[in-house]
Amino acid sequence: MFATVSTIELADPSLDLAGVRASLSALQQSIDQVEALRELRLDHANLRREFLAARRRAEDLDRQLVDAANAASPYVLFCQRKYDLVRHQLESTQTKLAECLDALQERFDNSHELEACRLRYRDLEIRYDEAVSEFQDRISTIEAQLAAASSFGVIVPPDTARRIADLESQLTQSQIDLQVARNRQSALASELSESATSHKAAQAEVARLEAAIKRKNCRLRTLNDNYERRLRVVDTTIATHTAELGRLQDRVVDTGSGSLEGVSACSGGNLSTRSGQGGAHRYS
Repeated sequence: MFATVSTIELADPSLDLAGVRASLSALQQSIDQVEALRELRLDHANLRREFLAARRRAEDLDRQLVDAANAASPYVLFCQRKYDLVRHQLESTQTKLAECLDALQERFDNSHELEACRLRYRDLEIRYDEAVSEFQDRISTIEAQLAAASSFGVIVPPDTARRIADLESQLTQSQIDLQVARNRQSALASELSESATSHKAAQAEVARLEAAIKRKNCRLRTLNDNYERRLRVVDTTIATHTAELGRLQDRVVDTGSGSLEGVSACSGGNLSTRSGQGGAHRYS
């Protein structure tokens, strides 16, 4: 028997290598896009957690800000009340000081007037002394003339007697006026002494009021400094919290927009990949 050898020529299967490579490339792109989508989902989950944490942090900062404002409000009200009280005391003290200064000026004016009155009454006293001395000299002269006339038996005329009586009455009136002037001078001297004493008391009161005003001013400056320092601390805290809240909000906005752009790009890539895969399958 003879062996038979087939003489049929078999054709090699024709493969579209370009299509296969395109399919493999599309498949690789799909795999890469799936992995990128998975990573994007992980990033999205992480960003969501960070967003929630940032929002909680912002809420905590808002609460801290409200708590700080509420905590500072009683102190601000307390400082305002103390400031109003001290300011009212300062104004009343200044009013009292002005009244004391007016009274002191009035006492000064009275003391000058009393000094002028004392000088005037001293001049009057000198004039009264001179008048009394003159009257006494005239009386002595008239008495000597009367004695001489009586010794010679001379009758005094009625006019002379009336004149002597008038002179005696004038002398008595001058002595009374002199005593009144002396009493007035003593009263003025005592009043001047009382004025000097009251002047010293007024000066002491003015010094006491000035010291009280100085203490009130120091207290007012201390309260103002404390009030401004607390306000600066509160303003700094509010500014810090506000800045941090703004940064967190900006970060949340940036991360949210970035994640949305990534998801949109992935969705578009998936659609193009799927369309490429469908064309490749149809071609094969």
